[in-house]
Amino acid sequence: MRILVFGDSIALGLWDMKGGWVQHLASTLHNASLDNMLHGDGKSYVEVYNLSVAGDSSQGLLDRLKDEVEARRMDENSEVIIIAVGINDSILKSDNVVLMDVYRFQTAYEKVIKEALTVSGQVYCLGLSAVDETQTSPWKYSSSGKQWRNNRINLFEDSIKQSAVRHSVPFIPIHDEFLSQINSGKTLLADGLHPNEAGHKLIADIAIEHVIKKQ
Repeated sequence: MRILVFGDSIALGLWDMKGGWVQHLASTLHNASLDNMLHGDGKSYVEVYNLSVAGDSSQGLLDRLKDEVEARRMDENSEVIIIAVGINDSILKSDNVVLMDVYRFQTAYEKVIKEALTVSGQVYCLGLSAVDETQTSPWKYSSSGKQWRNNRINLFEDSIKQSAVRHSVPFIPIHDEFLSQINSGKTLLADGLHPNEAGHKLIADIAIEHVIKKQ
């Protein structure tokens, strides 16, 4: 079985020297696969592919998802897809104008789910991490004044959840737990937007709990 993760720079693992939450997920599942090969029946074999692109959005993913899956297909309908986009759709421009409103996002995101379901029998929708608004309103590393705010990110995660429920696919919540730990004083972000190693481990721990239960 192959698990294909489609996401943005966060799923890509930027600023985590251990490769990000997808690599944490891969390490756990690959180690379990090796153990099964050596000491079990050798049938529970999992490969994890990180197919994330920095800056990707719901529309960007829709444009490439089917071709990416077909290029890596091992057995018909045996691939598992994890959708991990949305935070770039939630961007506010420097003048507080939205890049994409939440209703358009939900329409685009549901198209992604539908496309994923045409090429995979197992699809997961991952929620969105939180940000440090003191660094992201605006984000000091953006030359154009892009902004990320947690109340808006939360709306987009709610849309992801609604879309997942509507299409009967599992939803993996991230935002509330991530924000709660930030508010409790934990340092989970490298630059206010992208998670650090601890932030990626938190996402991985949540994702692993959901994905492993289904395998």
